[in-house]
Amino acid sequence: MSKLTETALDIIEGFEIRRVRDLEGSTLKSMKGPEVDGIEQRNIIDIFTSDQYLKDDLNGNLASFVVMAPTGIPLIFFSLRCGELFEETSLAKMQICHNAYIALYKLGNNMITSETERKEAIERIRIANSDGMSIDDFEPIEDKKHDWQYDDVVDANKEINKVFKSHPAVELKLFGVNAAAENYWKSLRLPNDIKMGETLFWLKVVKTLETIMQYVGCRFAYLFAANKEAEGRLVKYYRVRLGFNSSIKMTTNKPRFDWNSQFLFQSINDLFKRKSKFVSDIMSL
Repeated sequence: MSKLTETALDIIEGFEIRRVRDLEGSTLKSMKGPEVDGIEQRNIIDIFTSDQYLKDDLNGNLASFVVMAPTGIPLIFFSLRCGELFEETSLAKMQICHNAYIALYKLGNNMITSETERKEAIERIRIANSDGMSIDDFEPIEDKKHDWQYDDVVDANKEINKVFKSHPAVELKLFGVNAAAENYWKSLRLPNDIKMGETLFWLKVVKTLETIMQYVGCRFAYLFAANKEAEGRLVKYYRVRLGFNSSIKMTTNKPRFDWNSQFLFQSINDLFKRKSKFVSDIMSL
């Protein structure tokens, strides 16, 4: 690592992650959006600095942050809030899982009495695996067989959606860069491919997630990229540069605010591994 890069990274380490509710309004209003064809794109900043969004931060509906340079310039901004991802299911899928459990149990306990029965058991396990289920999924389904097999029982919770699996997650909202800080970033004289948004995402946003993980269980991070198209510019950025992805298996509830956005997610473990690689790559420059 060059002395110049080492000095710049020491400076970045000193950048402060501040809660928006502790900042003066003038600091937030000083932020600018990127220009496209000579026109400033302020939509995300206007939402982030709006009275309603600030009230949401004050009332605990989300936690909004700004990463500040020692000079008092806001560099990036983002919000986090609790959420949940889940895998959808159906009675048919639960039955497949149940059949696979019985087949696995019989195979493991030498209860198969014929070659035909053995082939049938293996086929049931293969069908479950091809539907995206693993052996770890089988037993919990069997243990709670009565919960899904008699799904038409009327009870106080009948309106609650039933899913195959749920996963603790945290939502990243309105992650953006203050274009007015670009000259300051250039003054750090980092290599050209070390961009402000990406660098501070790994070193500050992910750092915040690491702190959260000390206190709560969380398996995934997710977001809604503000593109109507499945392969829009922002979607590609989150996929290629930050490692987020999508899957037909995993989903979450999409609020009205994000109806025209694309859902992307990433496991916390993968996120932390990518952060480590990013830091290693910088230190090799």
